[in-house]
Amino acid sequence: MTKLKLALLMSLSLFIACSKDKDASPTPGGGSENGGGYEAPKTGKKGADFSTNTTNGTWYTNVVNLKSHWFYTWGTPLPARTVPQNCEFVSMFWGKGNVTDALIDSVKRMKAAGTVKYVLGFNEPDLGDQSNMTVQEALDLWPKLENIGLPLGSPAAAWPTQAWIYEFLDKAIQQKRRVDFICVHMYVGLDDVHFVKTLQDLYDKYHLPIWITEFATVDNNSTTIDGNMYRPDQVLAFMQRLLPKLEALPFVHRYSWFSGSPTSTRLWPSALVGADGKLTTLGQWYADYKPNTTVK
Repeated sequence: MTKLKLALLMSLSLFIACSKDKDASPTPGGGSENGGGYEAPKTGKKGADFSTNTTNGTWYTNVVNLKSHWFYTWGTPLPARTVPQNCEFVSMFWGKGNVTDALIDSVKRMKAAGTVKYVLGFNEPDLGDQSNMTVQEALDLWPKLENIGLPLGSPAAAWPTQAWIYEFLDKAIQQKRRVDFICVHMYVGLDDVHFVKTLQDLYDKYHLPIWITEFATVDNNSTTIDGNMYRPDQVLAFMQRLLPKLEALPFVHRYSWFSGSPTSTRLWPSALVGADGKLTTLGQWYADYKPNTTVK
């Protein structure tokens, strides 16, 4: 074989190898210079989400009792009062009103102190009674969140296949905006198979890690407690089927069950904490599954 032929073959092999590497891991938000350096969380996947104003127990006691590995409160700064130890706080910019210099600086300080490692994007911007934002409004503010320099999760639409989140992610790709993982909310019935398929379809479309930041069983048509079509034992069986599947999915990096209020006609069977502040049967199973044994 002549030296010229050998050189051509080596060049062709190198080109093919590089092309394969380029196609292997599409990263829709990878064009930004303000990289967050995303790595999969080193903690367990299971988390907790409670407003600091919860009246069913206290938010921090609930996080501890559920043996969570991470938590968020829909707030941007770390709550000033008692906070769980050995449990990772995740900051959220709930809506456009949260994207202020003061709050951005507070997250940068937490980043420097090592107390926050990830940032969550806007909460249900597709709903009028939540953060209520257009896709363009979210994209206009996005560079400010990128500039924090932490791994950044997408806005979480009310359902992961809504047109809003598709438009946001598609335009983020076009504009070379950075989105490190997709945040999803999923309020469902009892079909764990369809739940997983929805996640798989979303991952196959964008090839980004997924955080399920809210999910639960809900009966949106129920107007009374007794009229709810689901019973706590059914929800427990659903959770017992679903969580092992979430643990097994490599692209699902975190999940956090939404604890419905025990007085909610739509969500009470999904409550993890009762009105007395004690864990429900569902909550106890959630606590015992993949527990964080060091949280306190």
